Amino acid sequence: MQNDTALLFQFADPRTASMASGTFEELGYDPVIQQGNEVHIHLRSDDLTSALEIAQSHGGQLAVESSIPDIQLTNEAYRMENIAIPAHVVNEDWISQEETEPGLQNRDDDAPAADEFFPDDGSYGYFSGDVHS
Repeated sequence: MQNDTALLFQFADPRTASMASGTFEELGYDPVIQQGNEVHIHLRSDDLTSALEIAQSHGGQLAVESSIPDIQLTNEAYRMENIAIPAHVVNEDWISQEETEPGLQNRDDDAPAADEFFPDDGSYGYFSGDVHS
């Protein structure tokens, strides 16, 4: 998989950083203004040229570029640490079910045989569906 890239641009003042951030946002980037005159964005695929042109058009310059590992992107996108697992989903009771004596283990174990639900007994009275050459 391809690693995405994080870029940090520095601008002369907070006003130009805000204008650049607005342009980044309009074009689909997810900018974050840091310390007033810095804008942080994440690039996906080959948006580097576009991002540099936007920053330069507002008088900014590239301060830091770093790649982001795939696992970090996944964690950021899905926020796995924030997903609560309710207690009723944990399957501790399954172990005790496996240790019980044989019998009905499944809700369908007491159902009639599988053939009893099939209404077609297979007798058509004319010819079989087999292919003969």
